[in-house]
Amino acid sequence: MPLNVTPDALLSAPFNLQASDLPPFTGVTVTAETTDLHGEVWRSSATFRTRGDGQLNLARSPAMAGSYRGIDPSGLIWSLRPRPDLFPAFFEMPPGGYDLTLSLTMGGQEQARATTRRLSHLQDLRVEDVRDNGLYGQLLAPASGRDLRGACLFLGGSEGGLYGTVAALLASEGFVVLNLAYFGLPHSGLPADLINIPLEYFHEAVRWLRARPEVAGRRVGVTGASKGAEAALLIGSMFPSDVGAVAAIASGGLIFEGIDRTRQFPAGQPMSSWAWGGNPLPYIPYQTDWSAFFGGSGPYNMTPIHREAMARASREDIAVATIQVERIAGPVLLVSGGEDQVWPATELSQVAQLRREQAGLHVQHLTDPAAGHSLSLPGLPTYISVPWTAMGGEDQANAHLQKLAWQARVDTLGSVWE
Repeated sequence: MPLNVTPDALLSAPFNLQASDLPPFTGVTVTAETTDLHGEVWRSSATFRTRGDGQLNLARSPAMAGSYRGIDPSGLIWSLRPRPDLFPAFFEMPPGGYDLTLSLTMGGQEQARATTRRLSHLQDLRVEDVRDNGLYGQLLAPASGRDLRGACLFLGGSEGGLYGTVAALLASEGFVVLNLAYFGLPHSGLPADLINIPLEYFHEAVRWLRARPEVAGRRVGVTGASKGAEAALLIGSMFPSDVGAVAAIASGGLIFEGIDRTRQFPAGQPMSSWAWGGNPLPYIPYQTDWSAFFGGSGPYNMTPIHREAMARASREDIAVATIQVERIAGPVLLVSGGEDQVWPATELSQVAQLRREQAGLHVQHLTDPAAGHSLSLPGLPTYISVPWTAMGGEDQANAHLQKLAWQARVDTLGSVWE
């Protein structure tokens, strides 16, 4: 009995498994297994009932028990989990992607087995370091001769440094991508902390990208997650002649105080996340004793901290810290989870959504009340158990929103060149 699985494909590609020549109306179990970067094995399994014609199709057959339930062809992927005593636990992908082995058992006996590979990026991407004009990043682009869907600037979040996985997948989808670091990268010349980052730096990056021969002066998109999405909305609003679309994942329409991880920023001075013309932009300050907050045991839910900051800010403070998203000259995508435990992304996204709608401008807000903060990448296990900042959200809700968000992100960024 053949077991047919989706051939090797990008993380973002649809996944399915089918089997035939099975006894009709019979219970079978499908098990999935992969190994992460550190050699830890992740497993999932679900029980199904074959159809009257002896076939099994995960796109049509509901899982009746196991790691997930219902009809979801990618359920065996997002529900993968490591051994119960692994802590901290989150899936770190091996270079290039991960191998997924699937086996079908019936009556306790294995009947068929197949292996496929989920790719983090195409192997023929062009990658080059960018160190021009004070910029620090990487340019990723499809191989010469491939059709281009657009170009975009990609920004990581409050972790700092370069986060290449999302950028590489975007490039594999047909984009010329400038993966830009803007703080927190040792020996780069960039600021150590996310405090008063000059927006001129991002403007230079956008202009540099537009000057590339592949881009030929056309406008570009900007995308990021968390603080990177906050920056993306700002960049789009500040430089509408250069930016034609913004995709903001797990963020929203307000500027918050900067993040001083090194504890070296002079006390009493403005600590915005962003600056323009040498002046810190207005921001909503935190009202939290961070030493006391992080003195307890984790994981740490930071959403109440942001809600308190918003509640204690005056109406005038909120007004001047609100990003003027109505100045973005193109489509805007917002993605948020109602159970985000980093900050209240749905409420923050609604701030931006309302401003766009009141101006009669395009905005798409994808949200799920049960999803959390980690929404950037599709096609990976969603299980996370860590002692530091919590991400929040139910595994299945996160997986479904990740999938929807990725396609919407690609469509939004690609619309600039249509």
